[in-house]
Amino acid sequence: MAQSAAAASGPDSSSVAVQLLVRNIDSRTTVMRAQRGDTLESVLDRLGEGVARSGELRVVHAGRELPHGATIGELGLPWDATLHVSARLLSTRHVDAWDLACKIAGAARLAAAGQKVFVASLEMLVRRFLDFDRAAKVYRGSSGSSWDVDDHLDVFLRSGAPVSLVQLYLSEQDEACRGEAARAIRCFQSAVETWTEPVLLEFCWSFAAGARLSDPLYTASRSMLATVLSDPTPERWRDVPRQRVAEQLTRLAGEVANAVIQEIAAPTAAAAACNLAEFKVFWPVLREQVLELGADTPRRPWRRALTQTLLSLLRSVNDCMARFEMSLPPGGKHASPSSALPKWTASLHGVWAVLAELDAWPDLRQAMRTTLAAHATAVTALVLSAGRELCWDIRWITRHRDLLESEARRHLAMATLPDPELVAGIDAPPHEMLIDRARLLSDSFAYIALATPGALVSAALVVAFKHEQATGPGVLREWFCLVCQALFNPRLVLYSPCPHDRRRFFVNPTSVVDPLHLQYFKFSGRMIALALMHNIHVGVLFDRTLFLQLAGRPITLDDIVDADPTLHASFKQILEMDPSLVDSDVLGLRFVREVDVFGSRSATELLPGGKDTPVTSENRHEFIDLLIRDTFVNSTRYQLGYFAEGFSSMLGETTVFQTAFFQSLDVEDFDEMLGGSKGSIDVKQWRAHTHYRGYGEDDLQITWFWKAVESMTVEQQRRLLFFWTSVKYLPSDGFVGLGFRMFLSRASSSCDHLPTSQTCFYHLNLPAYTSPSMMQSRLQMIVQEHVSSGFGTS
Repeated sequence: MAQSAAAASGPDSSSVAVQLLVRNIDSRTTVMRAQRGDTLESVLDRLGEGVARSGELRVVHAGRELPHGATIGELGLPWDATLHVSARLLSTRHVDAWDLACKIAGAARLAAAGQKVFVASLEMLVRRFLDFDRAAKVYRGSSGSSWDVDDHLDVFLRSGAPVSLVQLYLSEQDEACRGEAARAIRCFQSAVETWTEPVLLEFCWSFAAGARLSDPLYTASRSMLATVLSDPTPERWRDVPRQRVAEQLTRLAGEVANAVIQEIAAPTAAAAACNLAEFKVFWPVLREQVLELGADTPRRPWRRALTQTLLSLLRSVNDCMARFEMSLPPGGKHASPSSALPKWTASLHGVWAVLAELDAWPDLRQAMRTTLAAHATAVTALVLSAGRELCWDIRWITRHRDLLESEARRHLAMATLPDPELVAGIDAPPHEMLIDRARLLSDSFAYIALATPGALVSAALVVAFKHEQATGPGVLREWFCLVCQALFNPRLVLYSPCPHDRRRFFVNPTSVVDPLHLQYFKFSGRMIALALMHNIHVGVLFDRTLFLQLAGRPITLDDIVDADPTLHASFKQILEMDPSLVDSDVLGLRFVREVDVFGSRSATELLPGGKDTPVTSENRHEFIDLLIRDTFVNSTRYQLGYFAEGFSSMLGETTVFQTAFFQSLDVEDFDEMLGGSKGSIDVKQWRAHTHYRGYGEDDLQITWFWKAVESMTVEQQRRLLFFWTSVKYLPSDGFVGLGFRMFLSRASSSCDHLPTSQTCFYHLNLPAYTSPSMMQSRLQMIVQEHVSSGFGTS
């Protein structure tokens, strides 16, 4: 029981204030003043930390219990009134827990103050207290009740035991007392599975208040707290005030932030694993607490300290970026994923961790954006230096993808795809396919659409065409190109080409004429994903409307210009019309979309009551947005869903990977990854990357050969390249991106024979023709569409 008495000295009974002397349940004594207008509950709430919540306290005066909601004046208490305060326990089962907690706190506090007390039993008392918690867990597991577990934690915190134990350990008392306190603290550290974050946080706070941040017991408590916090737990703080949690976490987060700042700023330092790990734990939890408090949080010292720490982090990152840019090679060349970074970036994970945390704070996003934009070259180089695992940790940078160069965006996207060389099982048999060219799609569908994703991703793909000896990578590349071009052939009605760019496609809403169309959309999703994984350019481009849907981005008016230029022009005209003319209903437009499918005309309301809602100058933007959505999204959602299902199945049976892939890119990046170079072939570059066997560079046949190539159309050049290498569309960087040398060899056959090729090795075997006209005629035969495919050998 705690006693509270008004001081015998002071003003007379007409005073508006009462001075209280409070002796709390943990034996602490507090002197405080209360106004007559204060409620008894507000007085109890001001008693301080370590005191039970006011609702758990019982206050008695002159033999009667006082109501907490009444004011001091309403209670008619004289200025010299004596109050008795005791704990109103929620259950009689808490009596022993309160008793033990108070004994622990009281003994530790008195010993730290230098009083002669017996502390040798602290560890034993702590172990007994932990036994209460274990017993409560057993009881809860057997009965389904949740009593005691949370309450025991509150008992220990409100008794002031954590602070008292740390104060004793940090005191100047004899080693026996300090050792006993240390052993008691370690009891809780070893029992972390039964004690939640608030206790460990209180330990860390007390150590920091004592300026003993290098003490091993403190670092152990901090590390254990980080371990516990790394496991997401709902309501981890229970009834602990959020501001108190934020205040305590600010000190810890600032400490690890300063350590990480020093590590990423040092030219040769590597980030300490423990500091970086704790940084990644403390800061997100702190951010969660601060954001939960809201923008109206008072500007208290801890909040100002937090702001200063964030700004220090931002300045440090800015300085690092500036130094890194100075170390990059001239000419805008960046470090590739396989090349070494300058020494100062040895703490690359630390740099990215700080960047990610800064970007997550709403108040700093504009400053972060400015910093990233000022050092876009450095950010691109850092992205290119990130391995596959780190690329997953830096997905947030895709929000700023416009600041990255295309190569960096493609690098992020490719990190979401399985690498066939890494995932292929050592003992996994190859996925062999024997394809009849006359049944290209049906045979390929059977091998790909009906196979399990694991069989396609974890095994090598091997393709052979019926009645042909060729096999190997060249045949695989040819098969990918042929199948994808067949799938996107307008005659198959799965996809429609854009009117002004026949290589660019969007989903055809009338594909329902084929009863198997949805399964073929799923098949095409798998084929596109596999082509990307194997880095094969198939010459197909997605229209912006199709790409944006896969990336989860909205489609705007300007995005439909390629897919339907007529509709785009019509919408532009409606938006540019005089408002009075639109309001006169001269256009007769309603919120309805009319569709003519195979001679059957139907109408779809764009909103409830749309057929009776005229388009006006005020709602025309809404009308156009709804019409675009219905035309390019709603009408093809099933087809797109099956495509996405097929695509995702190659990435791990989850749409998370698919979304991450497309969100990393702009449509132009995807064009380069899937379609290859759209421009003409540079014959000079082609010649520079060709080596000769059996021929000399100055031989007449070589001179005649390149003159014949220069005289070809772009399509004929692509067919020759495809015959030679099974590559029809070059990477964005041309022949350099092939990664292999091309060879032109003297064939042993007579001049009557056509050239042959070994596509797997990029070899073209050229007979020694005797005249330019003979060379020209033989090559013209090769570049015919029906000859350039399936003529080479492995």
